Amino acid sequence: MQILSKYFLASLISLSVSFAVPPALNIYIIPFDNTKSEPSISWLSDAFSDMISSNLLSQDRVYVKNQSNLEDVMSNRSLLSQQKPGTKNFLVLGKFERSLDKILLSIQLIDIATWDEIDSRKVSGYYNQIDDLNTSLTQLVKTMLTPYLPKPVKSKYPTLTEGKGMQEPPTYAQSAIDVSSAIDQALVDLEKNMDVSIGAQGERDPNVSQEVEGEWVLDISKESYEKAKPENEMNTVMMVEVLESLMNNPYSVSLDKPKFNYDPDNKKEFQISLPVNYTLKSSIVKDMLRSLPYSGLKQDGSLTIFYFNKDKYNFPPDISEKIQLGKYRSVPVIQLLNASGSPMAVLVDSHDKIIQGLNSDRVVYKPFKYFSPLIDFTIGGWSMQVSLETVEIPVNYEFNMEVSSANSISRVKLKFVPESELHSYLRTLL
Repeated sequence: MQILSKYFLASLISLSVSFAVPPALNIYIIPFDNTKSEPSISWLSDAFSDMISSNLLSQDRVYVKNQSNLEDVMSNRSLLSQQKPGTKNFLVLGKFERSLDKILLSIQLIDIATWDEIDSRKVSGYYNQIDDLNTSLTQLVKTMLTPYLPKPVKSKYPTLTEGKGMQEPPTYAQSAIDVSSAIDQALVDLEKNMDVSIGAQGERDPNVSQEVEGEWVLDISKESYEKAKPENEMNTVMMVEVLESLMNNPYSVSLDKPKFNYDPDNKKEFQISLPVNYTLKSSIVKDMLRSLPYSGLKQDGSLTIFYFNKDKYNFPPDISEKIQLGKYRSVPVIQLLNASGSPMAVLVDSHDKIIQGLNSDRVVYKPFKYFSPLIDFTIGGWSMQVSLETVEIPVNYEFNMEVSSANSISRVKLKFVPESELHSYLRTLL
C-alpha cells in the first residue's frame, strides 16, 4: 500500500508539473549545405550550425536539437505527439556558397509537423570577416524565430529564478521516473544515515556533501584535479594534438620582395623596405570548432575564446607547464641571406628590452616592435582558455644597408623562434 501511494503521488506531481510548464520550441539545427562542394570552406558547414546553436542555448524553453534527433523524428513521427500541447518543431535548413571573397547564405525555416516553409531569408558576408557574418547569421535566425518563441508567463508571485535553455526537455514519463527515483533515493539516504549513526554501515563517503550542525560541507582537500581520469583520455589525446599545433606553428606569413631605393642623403646606402603580413592559419579556427568538444565559446569582435574544463579533459603536466611559463610564445626573426646562405641582415621583431639593445659587428642587425601574438593560453586549477585573434598584422620593415652588401642579398627567410630560445638562437647569427 505504501509503495502504491508513493507511485500515485509521483504520477500526480509529474502531471501537475508537466501541465504547468508552458509549451516549448524545439529547433533542429543540422550542418549547412556546401552547395558548390568547395573543400577549402567545407569547415563552415558545421561552424554555421554551431554558431546558431550557441546563440539559442540561452533562450528560455527553446531546446536545440541535432541531426541525430531529427533522424529519430523522421523514423518515428509519433514522437511529436508525445510532446507537451502547443510545442512547435522547426528545422533550420541552411546552404552556402562562396563568390570570390564573399559568402552567400540562404536560410529556410521548416515546420517539421507539416513540412511547410515558414520563412526563408538570405544573408551575406566576407570570408575574412567570419565574426561579422556570425553576428548577421545569428541575428537573422533569431528574427525568423521571434514570432514563435515561447512568451514568458507572468506570475502573481515574485520570480526567484530564471529558467535556462536545455538540450533535452523531459517527457511525461521521464518526469514521473525522476520524481519516483528521488523518493527512492531519499529513503535509501535516510536508511544509510541511520545505519552510519549506529555504526552499521561504515564511514561516510568523503566525496559526498554532508550536513553538519545545520551546514552542508564538502571536503575537497583530498581531491586531486591533476589526477588523470580514464574516461577523458580520448578527449585529451585530441586536445594535445591540436594544442601542440597551435603552440608550435600557429601563424601564416606572407613575404613580399624587398624594395631597394637609394638613400638621398647617402648614395652609398640603400633604403630597404620589406613588407610582411602576419595572420593566424585559417585551419586553426576550423580545428578548434570541429575537433574539440569545448565547454564554452565566446566571441567579441575579432576575438574568439574557447573554454575547456577538467570534467572532460586531463591537462598533461607538460602542457600545463608550457602554458604557465609562457613557453609557447614565439618571435619572428627575419634573415636576408646571400647566395651561400650567410646572413647579411637580421631583423628581430620583439618587445624585449634586452633584444632591443643588442648589436652586431658581423651583420646588419635591426630590432623592431611591430608584431603582437595572435594566440594566448590561460590555465587554472579548473579550466583552460584558448584566445584567438583573427586579424591581420601588416608590417613594413624599413632599414638602411650598404649598397655593396645589399646587392648580394638573394634570399629572405622568416622563422618563429620561442622567446625562451631567442637569445641562444641570435648568438649563432650575430
